[in-house]
Amino acid sequence: MSICLVALITFAVLGIFSGKYRRWAKEAFHCVARRLTLRPCETGFNQRVRAKITSKLMRRSTRLARFTNNHFEAISWVFTIMLFSSLFFTTYSFYNLAVYGSCDPLSDFCVFNPDHSAICGCSDNDCVLNPTTSLNCGEDCNCTKDGTCGH
Repeated sequence: MSICLVALITFAVLGIFSGKYRRWAKEAFHCVARRLTLRPCETGFNQRVRAKITSKLMRRSTRLARFTNNHFEAISWVFTIMLFSSLFFTTYSFYNLAVYGSCDPLSDFCVFNPDHSAICGCSDNDCVLNPTTSLNCGEDCNCTKDGTCGH
């Protein structure tokens, strides 16, 4: 089930840009739909994905291919957990950006927030390395005399 779910999301996105992956996305969708209704996947999609990944790994390392083939279900669950946790943290960051104006309200730093002075690269290390030069960040980010970054 887990490889079908990861493959569905991955191939659906790739299928937008390339017709090559649309067939795989369609098979993954049918596999997920059957697994959600507690029926086995009829298409053999799991076996095809497993064979494709193992054959690609076989060219590089037979030991890695053997390990992947033997532990394929566990590896696919790890990727499923990573997919959903990254989706959660991405959604959480965009929510914080919309509500609080920062991806992380505790540290008040966000790469998507252009008003933050950390974007311009001012850090205490920059001031220690070059204490006399302004970092061209405007008045928000200047080196002080003691070698720290004054915002």
